[in-house]
Amino acid sequence: MPQTSAQNLSSDNSLIFDVEAMAQGQEVPCLKGYVAKRFQSEDEIPHETANEFLMEYIYTQAVVFERATGVSVDAAEHIRAFWAHIDRVLPPQGNYYLIWSDQGQLVGTAALRRVDDATGEMKHLYVRPEARGTGLGRWLAERRIQDAQSLGFKCLIADTVRGNVEMPALYAKLGFKETEPNEIGTSVNVMPTVAAGLRFFRKEI
Repeated sequence: MPQTSAQNLSSDNSLIFDVEAMAQGQEVPCLKGYVAKRFQSEDEIPHETANEFLMEYIYTQAVVFERATGVSVDAAEHIRAFWAHIDRVLPPQGNYYLIWSDQGQLVGTAALRRVDDATGEMKHLYVRPEARGTGLGRWLAERRIQDAQSLGFKCLIADTVRGNVEMPALYAKLGFKETEPNEIGTSVNVMPTVAAGLRFFRKEI
């Protein structure tokens, strides 16, 4: 597939409301005003809604990446790889979350992916602008750390694009240390050319 520049991706930032999608999955306790759903199988995932939200997330990151590096991103390949290996973010390999507001607006997502027997990877933490500052991003991060411990992982890895200010600050608060590039994370494996435009983090748990 041809490389997709962030400028060629579209995200109209329209609100994503889908009552039927919100009804799917297993509800887990979340912050007041929000409904968190975790999915036990691929059949439970509201694919159309989830894919639309994933595209919005990838779009925002691609824009930040291109501004920081001047390099375009094959966003379509990243999205395709996520769905092709969705089993890696579902039990017993990992966990996948979607978060709705009480009004039914999809506002957040995050995933935890098994890399090997001892290592988990934090992926796709995204909170829409209107839900930022509420603690939802930190809740999603802390929830996945708890999940990782329950799954028996000994460490967690993560990465974020250079130019992203919020994620490194959050990782630091949660005890992650910045590291040299790793070769086992999803981003580098799917798109090796992006490694120079990423920052990498690790936390022993």
